[in-house]
Amino acid sequence: MTTITASPDSVRLRDAAADAFQLHVLPAIRTSLPGVEDLLTATVTSSVAYGAADEHSDLDVFLVFRRERDYRAHAAALGALIDGLSLDELYGPICDKGMRFEIESLPRADLSRLYHHPENPDHWHQQSEWLLAWFLDSWPLHDPGGVHARMRRLAGTWPPAVLAARQDEAWTRVTTWTATALRLLHDEGTTYPAVRAAFRAATVGLEAAYLCAGRFAPHPKWRESYARRHLAHSPDACRVLASQQQLAEVLAHPPYRSEDLAEALEEHQDRQKPPGDGQEPCLDWHGPLTAASDTFADRHGRIHLLRRRAPGALVLGAARAAAHAGETVYLAGETGYDLLLSQRPGYDHSMRVSEPLRWLHAHGLRGDPAGDTSATENLRWRYLNFVLWRKLRVVDKTRRRGLHFTCRWYQLQVVDHLLEAETLLAGTHAPPLHRLTRAPRGFTRPPLAGLLDEARADTGLSDVGAFLSQGWRDLAGVQDRLVRHRLLDPRDVTDPLAGQWDVQYWKYENLFS
Repeated sequence: MTTITASPDSVRLRDAAADAFQLHVLPAIRTSLPGVEDLLTATVTSSVAYGAADEHSDLDVFLVFRRERDYRAHAAALGALIDGLSLDELYGPICDKGMRFEIESLPRADLSRLYHHPENPDHWHQQSEWLLAWFLDSWPLHDPGGVHARMRRLAGTWPPAVLAARQDEAWTRVTTWTATALRLLHDEGTTYPAVRAAFRAATVGLEAAYLCAGRFAPHPKWRESYARRHLAHSPDACRVLASQQQLAEVLAHPPYRSEDLAEALEEHQDRQKPPGDGQEPCLDWHGPLTAASDTFADRHGRIHLLRRRAPGALVLGAARAAAHAGETVYLAGETGYDLLLSQRPGYDHSMRVSEPLRWLHAHGLRGDPAGDTSATENLRWRYLNFVLWRKLRVVDKTRRRGLHFTCRWYQLQVVDHLLEAETLLAGTHAPPLHRLTRAPRGFTRPPLAGLLDEARADTGLSDVGAFLSQGWRDLAGVQDRLVRHRLLDPRDVTDPLAGQWDVQYWKYENLFS
């Protein structure tokens, strides 16, 4: 996703990365690890590769093995070799966290399915879109095996049928979350659930704009800032983006008036609707939806959970009609319900099943999912510690960059993760948004000094500096309890970044955000 004219910081950092790799890293590999150079691809990633780096950007160079067995055989030695080159001394404080050489593999990056079998539609529906964009739009420094070139050739564009299905799914999520937000605003005002639902509608609208242009959307923290320049060629994408940005502008500047937010949500939904949508109205939504979903019911109502990804146009049309009728519908990818009943224990499987879905199961949803081992539980706590640290940093960086909508979005994600930590420490799970009352019970203290308890939760978002101060204090409190209960190593508190490769956060941080 390179820009037409790269920023001066991008040019400077690209040149530095190429210099470090060609003059220091590659000669060292040839001398100490002969043959390894042919097994890996070296790329510069993220904002530096996209040509949009600024004074807040990091410089990440990834050394990616095509095969996992090569990664397992050589990653440790390669990492030690690079550490011994003292590149920090050679290149100094070149950017925010310095130049970092990271070692990865296609399977660990969640890209091997498409690399080997791009003809399988299921692989496309399971693919984390931003990870595909991350690799395809990276800046290759070294690719002797043609891995980067092959991926661009075989998986460089959406297959038409998959693109159409994902566009239909995005439109469905705009509809379901708009209906939820409007209902909550009417009943309760600008509480946390209402504001969170409105943000879900807006972020899906941004995703839909990229899909209208046939583009792979970048990492969520970049979608707002890159949208205009990368979608300008598509009139349909510009139409969708314009409606999303009107809603985003309202959400970016709390506190909110319920009437203004409701009006912005309704206008956004009306303008997001695809031209000539033949699926609405679905007069008999109950039959198709019941056949394709399982239903959780309690005294508050029903929640329909679709079992399959890409369930088809008829089912998605029924889901939209049900949402308009006041029903609650979750697509499979929003919860991981297609994976809940899979008896595949392990960390990767566990991370792809959402906490709200675990709550529903604990409160009566059918099935007997695989349990977590102690090793998986430990990795999950390390992940939560890392991702809270990371997303608090994103809140700070987006504030400094003036990305107000993205900043608010990440503030809400921080609250979500703090709620998850608090409920897990209490021996339960974070409930779904549709069951998150204004006075959640069962944990020691609410996240961010009671944001979830407030009738006007949006006021807690207005002062980003105060939010960050409270967020860091809340994280420290969670960390203290985890260490005292021997659920987290003190070293993970001192240096959360050191554990990122063990928890493989990039696969999971955006699954349910």
